[in-house]
Amino acid sequence: MSVDAKVIESITKQTYESQNQHLRFFARAELPMKLQILQLQKPLFHKLKSIYGDLDNAILTLASLILAINSVAKETDKVNLNAVKMRGKNQKTKVKRQKLLGYWAIVRTLKLEQNMSFRNIAGYFKKYHKLEVSYSTIHGLWIEIETTTTKNEEN
Repeated sequence: MSVDAKVIESITKQTYESQNQHLRFFARAELPMKLQILQLQKPLFHKLKSIYGDLDNAILTLASLILAINSVAKETDKVNLNAVKMRGKNQKTKVKRQKLLGYWAIVRTLKLEQNMSFRNIAGYFKKYHKLEVSYSTIHGLWIEIETTTTKNEEN
């Protein structure tokens, strides 16, 4: 671990992993919460600058940001905190859905012509396209797209 990382740990009194958790929280937060954190970060920076005047401003900026995120996270109630955490997870599934939609012709071919199961299709994408997607995601999209297409063709 570098000297700078140890200095930041001593200032924030948080482990490296805990600091990263706070930064991930910041990345997933909505804009108003990010602005609230940044408004709190500025006075914290100046407070740290008066205490640790000999340290580099970049180190103090990062430390003050982590402290500001920690402060806002503590003020935020559990429900909103969990909602922010879930938002990041939902974003990943949206990206995978979009990628899968780009490969939909392959999914249809494998399912209809090769008679592969959704688990096998998921394995195919992992092996040949380096796309890790669960079989349930493929199945859900299949139901959503193919049943809608079939119903529209009947009408």
